[in-house]
Amino acid sequence: MPKVVDALLPPEALRDMLAAVQSESFPWERSEILRGDFPGLDPQDNLQFVHGFYAWRNRKVYRSPFLHIIAPVLNWFGPMRLIKAKLNKTPGRSRHLEYGLHADTRHRQALTAIYYLNDNNGYTLFEDGTRVASVANRLVIFSAALRHTGASCTDQEARLVLNLNLIPDAPGLDDTQRR
Repeated sequence: MPKVVDALLPPEALRDMLAAVQSESFPWERSEILRGDFPGLDPQDNLQFVHGFYAWRNRKVYRSPFLHIIAPVLNWFGPMRLIKAKLNKTPGRSRHLEYGLHADTRHRQALTAIYYLNDNNGYTLFEDGTRVASVANRLVIFSAALRHTGASCTDQEARLVLNLNLIPDAPGLDDTQRR
């Protein structure tokens, strides 16, 4: 089951993070949400903007020069091995769109953590029907094997979520504990 942590950061840390990612100099990349052909999904709805902060694949590491922006969230976890950190900016829609259940990584000990940067009526939906609302400064943590999907918002210009995949490094640390 997912664990929800509200008021993760001090308000000024969230404010600084939002100011950085909403500045005109912050680089966003246009991306499909789902790869491939999905009947019933209008190609215009299969759009988001992303910024990859960190990726570790096949013994290669990519680090964005903007990685420091998300340091307050990363530091909350204490010792860990980061697999991926990506910020998603999904435009608001006229109706909620759920983009398909998936698991983020195949690493057996990995956790997925989603940090919500803004309040909106989008949500994260889990395979068992559990919904976690997009509330600013909220973190939801769960096993990376747990299938989930995001849903677009209808009440804001965009839904901003930081998606993390990590392996806790501290002895005894699991998805229900933190440092």
